Amino acid sequence: MLIASRLSPLASRRLLHQLYSRAIVDRRLLIAAVAYANLVSLAAQVIWVRKINVLFGATAGVFASVLAVVLAGLAFGAAWGGNRSSTEARPGRLLGFLLIALGLLCAASLPLLDVARTLFLAIAPEGLAPAARAAIRIPVVALVILPATFAIGAILPLATKLYGRLSSGAVASVYAADTFGAAGGALIGGFLLVPHLGLRIATWVLGAGAIVLATLVLRSELPVEAEEEPEQAQPQKKGRGSKAKPEAGYAELTRFRKVAVLVSFFATGGAALLLETGWNRFFYLLNGTSIFSLSTVLAGFLTGIGLGSALVRRRLERDGDVAALVARLQIAVAIGGVLVFRSREMFERMYLSLYQATDNHLLFQAGVYLMVFGLVALATLAMGANFPAVVRLLTVMRDQEARTLGRVYFVNTAGAVAGALAGEFLILPRFGFDGLLATIVAIYLASAVLFWRIAAPRARRRSAFVLAVGAVIAVAITPPLKSYEPPWNAVYYSGVRQGSYDKYAALNAAHTVMFRKQGFYGQVTVTKTQSDYYLKHNGKTDASTNSTDSYAQYLLGHLPLMIHPNPERVVNIGLGGGLTLAAVAAHPQAKEIYQVELDPLVVEATGEWFAAANRNALKDPRVHLVVNDGRNFIEHGDRQFDVIISEPPNIWVSGVSGLFTTEFYRAAKRRLRPGGILCQWLPLYELTQRDFATALATLNSEFPHLSGWTNGSVAVILASADPLPKEMASSFVPPDVARDFQNAGIGRWSIPGFVGRPDLDDSKIKVFRELTTDINRDDLPMLEFHSARNLYYLTKPNADRAWRDGISVHR
Repeated sequence: MLIASRLSPLASRRLLHQLYSRAIVDRRLLIAAVAYANLVSLAAQVIWVRKINVLFGATAGVFASVLAVVLAGLAFGAAWGGNRSSTEARPGRLLGFLLIALGLLCAASLPLLDVARTLFLAIAPEGLAPAARAAIRIPVVALVILPATFAIGAILPLATKLYGRLSSGAVASVYAADTFGAAGGALIGGFLLVPHLGLRIATWVLGAGAIVLATLVLRSELPVEAEEEPEQAQPQKKGRGSKAKPEAGYAELTRFRKVAVLVSFFATGGAALLLETGWNRFFYLLNGTSIFSLSTVLAGFLTGIGLGSALVRRRLERDGDVAALVARLQIAVAIGGVLVFRSREMFERMYLSLYQATDNHLLFQAGVYLMVFGLVALATLAMGANFPAVVRLLTVMRDQEARTLGRVYFVNTAGAVAGALAGEFLILPRFGFDGLLATIVAIYLASAVLFWRIAAPRARRRSAFVLAVGAVIAVAITPPLKSYEPPWNAVYYSGVRQGSYDKYAALNAAHTVMFRKQGFYGQVTVTKTQSDYYLKHNGKTDASTNSTDSYAQYLLGHLPLMIHPNPERVVNIGLGGGLTLAAVAAHPQAKEIYQVELDPLVVEATGEWFAAANRNALKDPRVHLVVNDGRNFIEHGDRQFDVIISEPPNIWVSGVSGLFTTEFYRAAKRRLRPGGILCQWLPLYELTQRDFATALATLNSEFPHLSGWTNGSVAVILASADPLPKEMASSFVPPDVARDFQNAGIGRWSIPGFVGRPDLDDSKIKVFRELTTDINRDDLPMLEFHSARNLYYLTKPNADRAWRDGISVHR
């Protein structure tokens, strides 16, 4: 500094020490700002997806809409922030204002989404085709989410500009903080904020944190444009046709090569999201789709990316050909990305060993997080190193890094939007995993060739052999040379119940895969043993023809129709194997039957492989198939029903918990005629006694009259606003009904006594109600989080199951 040169040597040293100390503090504050903004990004995305699922339905289109809007907001924000960074006189102040805007927008996001839904319903009439509804829904949702994500995207280049004045390696350091913050957001959102605070309070906490951080940024004396900077960082005046001279350590590409690099980085941005989509589905099949599983898997990915960006910083500060480095990184992503899919058995063995070695759910999830990180490390470390390396390659002067970062981030994230949509809606449904992996490897290899071509001749010669060998390895392990068959049985579900890998492998060997397809909601599989068929969704059995599952599947359809005096119009939510639908169709009183099913692949698999078991129920002329989210169907309509049967997947499954809340039961009550009955399935094997009491209390909050039947494993609950009949409406039992009861373990002559003597009458339900005052709500669906933890605890040998055995009078 010029001022320091006029002071005495001692005073000069002291002043320099103070300035250096302040620079350290400021760097930490900048890192905190970037990390926290992206923590908010991931945590808020968890909240927004859940809220939008409830408001608009848990369809694939809704999730894709949220993801596309979030990524688009980040991209446009980064581009704007990059441009402003080169002209803004006080970027620190702008950074603080962006944090304030982020905090306010986050805190207000849920009420604004409620307003957005009202707007959507006003301009989207009932009966619109799905594509038309999506075309209206996306801009409505974007009105709420886009401003907040725009602010997050703009923070990254502004922080890079400020950090670059304090230290070298700004892009690598700031991008690493960006990604580490996102990983923290996935963990904090999934394990702390949503399960313990609920959606509304979580947004307030996240917003308040952003505002507090903004206050610190605005109060901090960050370097501003007026301060003198090194001469080499000053922008140079250019005449017509003149160019800025590159700084030492930087090089300038030709215009054609710059465009080629950006096009390549757009493509690899798409490939990265294709890879993440494939990884997500791979880990869904093995680790499940609970909020805890999704959070640990996502955090594992992001940790690798952040670490890769942090580690490449020193490499970029040394002399060396950056283009050749990027070429090697692209090859590493291709090889490491495909190897993850080849690690199924390794993951299953480690998962079961970890399950047996731990007694604490958080410790177990920490182990899963480390397992995921280890498996994806090669690819994600290379991904993380790629971004700052490409920014460096396209930067002529250090002072231009922030602007270049904004442009590169925009291009890469735009590619990510395209990749996310293409993977979910085009490549996986049409071409499966083989097509996905082949596309990913082709893009990364083409990008590696491009960067190798633009490297210096000496660097090309030195890296040619390594790149060629890497390319051969990538092609050799990729379809079509080596086809890939994804897992079909979930180790987190079937594996832990077997207790060891050997027993789990023996169980798998007893099944033959008859049908397996990738769809909008994951993988649907049908397997066959010697005597039974099983329908599996993302690795978890959702229906089967065995006697254990038959109890609930048949009783859900028969009990409400046998008790209701005139059940003419019936809704069944959740198709499964179609056995419940067949039970409903066995009753001639049912004149209109609406079968609601979210996943078209389930309809296809059930119609093809379970037709004999369900008596071709889907072809019954009374059956109206509705491919839609069950809650969305119940909430968006006025037609009245006599019976509503709710048979969704398990409570912890992503997108399902909204069918077990008091808000859903309120909507169902509105759709029932006087004397109407809601029939609810509850998985006792995944609930503690208190959880079951909460489920009953939630039903009771809208329906004062309940009755329940259970075999100690599952429960079928009838709920009504009016007193429930105490016996069958008719003594006549059709032959198909009698046959179904026989398959459920109940003899023909025992049917009247079974129906007239529920396991849970008013007195027993009152006992459970006294155990808790908790109610399962949309804002805090505690049953989802409890049942997700119970997947771990209630499968342990010492789990408390005695209370379930004591409530069944028919055992």
